[in-house]
Amino acid sequence: MPSEQNQERTGFSDILSKLHDSDVVIETTMGTGARRAPDLHSVQLVQDAVETSYRALAGSIRVEFESLAVLEEHEKRSLSRWLRAEVRESDSDDSDSSLLKFLARGTLAIIAWMDGSATLQLADLQQAIRVLAWGTSITTNAHPVLPSSVDLVGAITAWQRAKNTFGESDEVRIITNNGSADLDLSKKIPDPRTLLLARKLVNHSADMIFLVEMPDYQGTGQWQLKHGETRTTAAAEAGTLLDKFYRRELDIRPGDALRCRVDVETSYGPDHEVLSERFRIVEIVEVLPATRREGEMTAQRPSDVPSRNPAEELETAS
Repeated sequence: MPSEQNQERTGFSDILSKLHDSDVVIETTMGTGARRAPDLHSVQLVQDAVETSYRALAGSIRVEFESLAVLEEHEKRSLSRWLRAEVRESDSDDSDSSLLKFLARGTLAIIAWMDGSATLQLADLQQAIRVLAWGTSITTNAHPVLPSSVDLVGAITAWQRAKNTFGESDEVRIITNNGSADLDLSKKIPDPRTLLLARKLVNHSADMIFLVEMPDYQGTGQWQLKHGETRTTAAAEAGTLLDKFYRRELDIRPGDALRCRVDVETSYGPDHEVLSERFRIVEIVEVLPATRREGEMTAQRPSDVPSRNPAEELETAS
């Protein structure tokens, strides 16, 4: 906004003259033809985007926000909100000041990347944020880890959600003591999650062991399995080892394990972090009863291991 316009608005100028590194002002103005100021819901979504950006950039350091003032100007169809950020769990006031400058500049960098990047490569945004970190004293003091791709996309998603509540003729401006930015409301990223899918590794085969959470007692053909912290549902097709389970020739209980041949699809982010993995079970090689696995792992005495009938022993695909 031109300085002469600010001079005509004494209330708004008073706010800007009192800004500190911890302050953020959100100014929203309805476009030509609007008869009212923006509603609080739209401004709140912009505030949510600011807070999400600050917290993504701050990492493990806790940042809290307080609303200091709200200025509504009916004649100009404008609604502004003055926020103050506070850093928790920091060591000194000096590190607080450096961190707050970094958070403000980083948030403006996110906006500039969203509205000005021709390629929308997250690696470019991460490099810009890295340069900002090098340019402040947080590189020599305690400072947050630079945000991951997932955290950045979370912030970008919040900005897109806020943009969707405004028309292209409206105006949204973010003002800090370290610079300001006008949102380009005509530029949208329909699905920010696609920014994460820089490359995929598809159909990588592997031998894996899945823990049986719930056998298919109802005969639906669906088995609930778990690998590490990943839960999946596997379909039991005819011609596999599980046919013996349905014929009551093989006892499989919760806690038993299935050694499987699987195809793994792994999705990577632009910084090569693993975003997600999907498993497709191709073949069940063998069943590992829980009592036998536990006996092998803990080297229990034979008398300590409950006996199971022969059908519960190790079955192979052959």
